[in-house]
Order: sequence, then structure tokens, then C-alpha cells
Amino acid sequence: MNLRKQLFFVAFSFLTIGLLFAQKSEVIPDGVVKAIKTSDVNELALSFNDNIEIVLPGKTGVYSRSQAEMIIKDFFNRQPVKDFAIIHEGKKENASFAIGNYSSDSGNFRFTFLTKSDGTKVLIHQLRIEKQDE
Repeated sequence: MNLRKQLFFVAFSFLTIGLLFAQKSEVIPDGVVKAIKTSDVNELALSFNDNIEIVLPGKTGVYSRSQAEMIIKDFFNRQPVKDFAIIHEGKKENASFAIGNYSSDSGNFRFTFLTKSDGTKVLIHQLRIEKQDE
């Protein structure tokens, strides 16, 4: 009987830990990670604010959603994704940030997202893409 309790406890612990890690991010809008992993700029742009600051190597500015979509599409075409993962995120009140690692055949990049929530939807207000030293 004691062995059954121990096995139940171990199984319950693994299930609980798995559920904790499986929770979705409150910082990054739904679909952003998948959109980046699949280079789906249309899906990604759904999470852009009406005006978004884009910081890329050699190109920085505040752009409309449609302009930003074209800029990120160009980035994805020049740097096809091999992998992308969020490595850190934080939140305070209605503002939040997330940092992700993006790898392509020609190099690695760090994505930094600054987001704000209006209470109903989280939108990306700044996207910074920086080349990482190998």
C-alpha cells in the first residue's frame, strides 16, 4: 500500500510540474512564437500595435502595422528561421517584455518585445532585433 502512495505521489508531481510549464505566456500574445517559428508575418502582425517601433541592424523607426509587416517579412526572407524560443519574460502592471533567441543559417539574433495590455488584448509596441556575436 505504501508503494502505491509513493507511485501516486511521483506521478502527481510530474503531472503538476508539466502543467505549470505548459501554461501559456501572459507576456507574449498567443500565436507570436508559432508565427516567428513559421515565418508567418501576417499572423505576427496581428499582435502589432497600430504604430510599432522596429529596431533592426541598419534600420530603426516607428512604423505603421503594414509597414512593420513588410520590414519583418524582409527580415524573415533574408534570415530564414531555424529555431526560435523565448528565454526570458517579465511583467509589471500593463507593460511587459520578453526576450527570445532566433537562429538562422547566417547567424543568431536576439528578439526583444515590449508589450502593453489595454485590458483586453496584449499588443507589441516595440520589436528589437539584434545580431548576436557567435
